Amino acid sequence: MSNFLNKLKQGVSDAGKKAQQTVESTSLKFQVSTKEKDIEKNYTEIGRIVYRSLETESSFIPNEEFTKYREAILSLEQEIEDLNRKIQHLQNLKECGCGKMLPADASYCPFCGQQFQTVVVQPAAVQSPHTEKAAFCPNCGEPASSGDHFCRGCGFQLSE
Repeated sequence: MSNFLNKLKQGVSDAGKKAQQTVESTSLKFQVSTKEKDIEKNYTEIGRIVYRSLETESSFIPNEEFTKYREAILSLEQEIEDLNRKIQHLQNLKECGCGKMLPADASYCPFCGQQFQTVVVQPAAVQSPHTEKAAFCPNCGEPASSGDHFCRGCGFQLSE
């Protein structure tokens, strides 16, 4: 009975954490949306400046006004990038080079096939003269132990 209650408590705790992450993620997405609207307002102001400059005979476009709006846009884009990284971290996601969002522990992208580098630190094996030499995966060349059934690098089946 105690084990059941512990599992129940853990389930409730996990659900609470998930709900909190969802709330935080939604809040961050709202902030991103607000900043994207602010960027559009800056683009509108740049368009207004260009339009007014075309009404004059000299067609002079004041660069200092452009610079102000351009810097605001660049700052907002950086803030959006930072918020998106926080969202990815909360949702345990990473972005592939193809632009798709994947679970952080994915080794390969299911959309484009890109492999993600994972660093596996293994203790150095002490070999005696009687130890057999390390085998290699015939698919990718990754070193493999004699007891490995699948390659650690590519997942290729080494033995049956």
